[in-house]
Amino acid sequence: MQSIVKGQTPIERLAIVYPKAIGDFLFVLPALHTIRRAFPDTHITLVIKQKQAPLAEPQKGVLCDAILTLGGGMSWREVRKQLARAKVDTVIDMVGNDQSGLLLSWRGGRRIRPHRTDCKGLCAMYSPWAESMPPSDAGVHRVDELLAFARYLGADDPVYSFQLQLPGPAVEASERMIATYDLRSGTVVALNLGASRDTKRWPAAHIRTLVEGLIAKGLRVVLMGAAEFKSDDHWDRRTVEQLRADGVVDDSNCIDLVTEGNLPPDLHLQRDAHFLRYANVAEVVVGDDTGALHIAGSVGEDARRKTVSLFGPTNWGRYAPYDPSRSYPDNPSGDWNRVLCADVDCLPSGTEEACHYYRKGCGHKRCMHELSPDRVLECVMDMVKA
Repeated sequence: MQSIVKGQTPIERLAIVYPKAIGDFLFVLPALHTIRRAFPDTHITLVIKQKQAPLAEPQKGVLCDAILTLGGGMSWREVRKQLARAKVDTVIDMVGNDQSGLLLSWRGGRRIRPHRTDCKGLCAMYSPWAESMPPSDAGVHRVDELLAFARYLGADDPVYSFQLQLPGPAVEASERMIATYDLRSGTVVALNLGASRDTKRWPAAHIRTLVEGLIAKGLRVVLMGAAEFKSDDHWDRRTVEQLRADGVVDDSNCIDLVTEGNLPPDLHLQRDAHFLRYANVAEVVVGDDTGALHIAGSVGEDARRKTVSLFGPTNWGRYAPYDPSRSYPDNPSGDWNRVLCADVDCLPSGTEEACHYYRKGCGHKRCMHELSPDRVLECVMDMVKA
C-alpha cells in the first residue's frame, strides 16, 4: 500500500478534520484533491459538519474513503471513538477551533494542528502535544493556507481543482429546472440573496433595485438561496415572497429558485451547485460572502463562472471566491471574480479575518447598506459585456 511519508513516519490511515460551513468546504477542495492525487492508496477519513454533508458525501470514493459527520446525533466523543475503531494513525486538524481541538485531545498516534497563533478558542490548550504547523503567511487566501497542510504531509504539487461530484438526481433536477424556465435563452444573471449572518447580508431593498435594473437592461434574473434557514427566520424565502407579491418575480424575467420544486434541503443545495458551476447558464453570479459564490466562482481546473462578490465585515482577500489573478489589497478585480466593498472606515484590513462586530452583531451595518445597487449594476453590466 502506498502511504504518505513525512520524514520516516508512514501514514497509512489519515483523518482530515474540517467541520466548517458550506463555503469553507469549497476552500478545502484543492487540498483534498492534492492529497488524493499525490497519495491515491492512503485511506482517508474526512470529518465534517452536518451542513457540509450534501456536498461532502458525494465525494466519498473520490476524494476520501470514509466520512464522519459531526451533528445529527454524533458528538465529538463518538467521532473520536470511530477514528480509534478505524485504526487511524494520523489526524490532521485543518480548522483549529474548540471542537476540532477536542478531537485531537487524548488520542494516540500522530496529531497535527495549526500553529497556536492560527488557532481559535482553546484548541491549542486541548492539544498541547500535537505537531504544530508553521504560522500561516499574512494575507494569504484560505485556499492557499489549506494547501499548506497538504505540503506538510508531503504532497508538493498543488492541484487547483474545485471539482465536485454530484449525484444524478441533482443534475436531473437542475436540467429539468433549466428546461422549465428556458434558461438557456437570453442572458441570465444569478443573484444569491442571503448569507449565514445578517452582518454580511445585502439589504432586501437593494436587491429589489438591482433586479429591476437588470431587467430594464434586458437581462433575466434567477433568485437563489435557502428555502429553509431557521437561524435567520427563513430570510431568503421571505424576501422572494415579498418580491413576488410586489410583481417583481414573474417566472419569466425574474425567476424564483429559492422555493422552486419544493426540494428537500440536501437536493436543493446539490441542484444549485450544478446550476451555478456546471450548467453554463448564468453569465454572472452576484451575492454576499457565502457558499453559492464560492461554488460558482472559484477558479479551478474543472470550471469557473464570473462573479460579483459583495463584501463587508469579512476580509475579501482571505475569503472571496478563489481567483489567482486578483491580489490583496490592491487588485479586487480579478479576471473572473470582482469584489465590491462600500467606502467605509470599519472594514477589516491587513490580516484581520473580520471586523469586531461580525459575530456579535452590528448596529448600523454600513458596510453592506452603503454598497449601492447602482454600483453593483454597473459592475454586472461591465462583466456581461466583457
